[in-house]
Amino acid sequence: MRITNTCIDLNDKRILTLMGYRRRPRAIDDSVLKLIAEEKGRAARLIRPESLFAVLEYSETNKHPIFDHAEKTAFCLCTIGGELEAQSAGSFRSGDMLRGLILDAIGSEAAEQVARHADRELAKLARKMDLWPGKRFSPGYKNWDLSEQAFIFDVLPVKEIGVSLNASFMMIPRKSVSFGMNFYRDARLSTRKIFP
Repeated sequence: MRITNTCIDLNDKRILTLMGYRRRPRAIDDSVLKLIAEEKGRAARLIRPESLFAVLEYSETNKHPIFDHAEKTAFCLCTIGGELEAQSAGSFRSGDMLRGLILDAIGSEAAEQVARHADRELAKLARKMDLWPGKRFSPGYKNWDLSEQAFIFDVLPVKEIGVSLNASFMMIPRKSVSFGMNFYRDARLSTRKIFP
């Protein structure tokens, strides 16, 4: 199933943090802020947010220990498409490093916003099912190996949104996010602090 109505609201502070700036935006050179504003405008035409998800019973998963105690697990894949990534790569190739870096940071922030929107929607779905959502977790973090990407890609019709997996289990386009979310019968098993 798809998650729709994703709103992207690019935040300058988070973009600057992703670019490596640790100072307050007021301390950043005006020319950098102007270029960020320009690239945000261009990025708005390049970002194509898409999200797919499926909710499986525990018996339908690959029974990885991370799913233990869950009544169900939602698997989700989010992307902003490959157009912005291509523009960023083109800027790097032409030697315009700052523009390439800005576009790359914008892409990372946009992809995370799509994932956060999907996270909220899936948490709402869990509550509609009278279950308690946990925090989202992605392959490559904690005890869920990066190779578990393959399971997510088996579960979801990823070709519908143009995302593929390479031999190293990295997603193409890169500005994509995959995750799982456990739904629990017992609220005490959830590590989530805020519920929709």
